[in-house]
Amino acid sequence: MGRLALVAWLCFASSVALAEDDIEMDGDAKAQPVKDPKVAKKWLQTGHQLVQRGDASVRAKKPDEAKTHYENAITAYEKAIETGDDVNVYFDLATVEEKLGKLDHAATHFRTLVKAQGAKPDLVKKATARFDDLTSKTGLIMVIAKPEGSTISVGGNEIGKTPLADPLVLMPGDYKISIAAEGHVTKELEVEVEAGSESERTVELEVGKTVVKPDLPDQPDQPDEKPVIIAPTGPSKLPLYVGVGATGGFVLIATITGIAAVSKHGTFEDDNASPGSRADAKDAGKTLALVTDICLVGALAAGGFTAYWYFAKYKPAQRKMETKTAVVPWVKPDAGGLSLAGSF
Repeated sequence: MGRLALVAWLCFASSVALAEDDIEMDGDAKAQPVKDPKVAKKWLQTGHQLVQRGDASVRAKKPDEAKTHYENAITAYEKAIETGDDVNVYFDLATVEEKLGKLDHAATHFRTLVKAQGAKPDLVKKATARFDDLTSKTGLIMVIAKPEGSTISVGGNEIGKTPLADPLVLMPGDYKISIAAEGHVTKELEVEVEAGSESERTVELEVGKTVVKPDLPDQPDQPDEKPVIIAPTGPSKLPLYVGVGATGGFVLIATITGIAAVSKHGTFEDDNASPGSRADAKDAGKTLALVTDICLVGALAAGGFTAYWYFAKYKPAQRKMETKTAVVPWVKPDAGGLSLAGSF
């Protein structure tokens, strides 16, 4: 049983490690998500697994490790929301954000669940209580701006357009709130947010002056050059998938043959069985036990190989891949060339 538990742990650790890596690799994707309940369910299960690992790290007093798991869980829950239609995932998302101390994000998502259609009544009740508690630790600001459709930004990050459906939820501190609209003069507000505070700001933007651009002489057409991005190829996951698959296969075979061996042993120990049956059961039981041991050894080897390949080979190769370079063409009236840009 001890060997079987170790093999199962190795298989689980490899699977979750691959799930976390998939989250990291997919973080920069720009394509619009496609609604797929099956995919959403997998993201939701991955999020639950990562939260469990984060909780375990907290109990083991490993805060940095716990933070990584929780942040990856947030990404998984966000993917579950993007690809599915289950609004109840907002409760899981907000709970993890609260664990990370992102109280303003957590309060916003608890409020989203409370106002959503199709939310479970028990979760709505819990989310309402959590939102009320978090608003005592954060501040609420309602921004009313004219003209309607003005863009509201906080600290350079766009929040939405007026009229806002709900007040902004902000952590205590000083903020610069920018209100901008096409054809109007942008205005900035400096606000101080205190825990438990509620306030309202009303702004009417002034119409901006029309700027007439001077006529410029026609410029010769320049070729439409686009930067060529040289993207390094990521490390192959094939050995990892093969290792996980082999580990699972060996565990499955060992489980089946082990149960069969126990059954044969029961026949051998049965005093009511005929001598021939007991002899056959003895020989078959020995064979099945041997196969079980061989499969367990194979599973241990495959699980160990998978873990070794992931931490010693795959991860270092992935870190090296983080170096990004780009060859960018430049053109002047009397010269041209290529420049190399990137981060190392």
